[in-house]
Amino acid sequence: MIESRHFVFLAGFMGSGKSTIGPLLAREIHYGFIDADSVIEEKESLSIRDIFKTYGEKYFRALEERVLKEIVLQEGNVVVALGGGALTSEENRILVKNRGILVYLKSDANNILERVRARSSRPMLLSPNGHPLTEEELSVRVRSLLREREKHYLEASIVVDTSNLSISESIKEIVLKLRERIL
Repeated sequence: MIESRHFVFLAGFMGSGKSTIGPLLAREIHYGFIDADSVIEEKESLSIRDIFKTYGEKYFRALEERVLKEIVLQEGNVVVALGGGALTSEENRILVKNRGILVYLKSDANNILERVRARSSRPMLLSPNGHPLTEEELSVRVRSLLREREKHYLEASIVVDTSNLSISESIKEIVLKLRERIL
């Protein structure tokens, strides 16, 4: 069991595996698990897509900052799956680095495209009027957002490239790297 840190934050682009790997990793290392986007949806009683649609991205990012501040006040050891854009906030980056270990679940643009293609509900992958993007537009959007965000993701203490790993292989590598850093 890993006990030296209170929080393990999972960062990465949408479709990188944060929400899938997070609870399994938490179980493996005997931590609790929190999906930040799920907390936001519960607090607002709206889906992320509806929050974006109704209030806009700026509102969502402010909400994301507030929720992350609340999460780090919790007791116990916790794995936290961050939203794909959470690290675009300097305040969030500072908070995460000061409160635990940041793990970047890296995935290349082609793998991300494969993983998110069927999930048209993701607000950052919709046109301004809320319609699904064409294949070409989707590719351009994913590559552009990944380029913008990767500099923040790469500030992580641990980077695990999940592009060619199974979920169990990804978890095994994360646990190995956590043990190297913490023990």
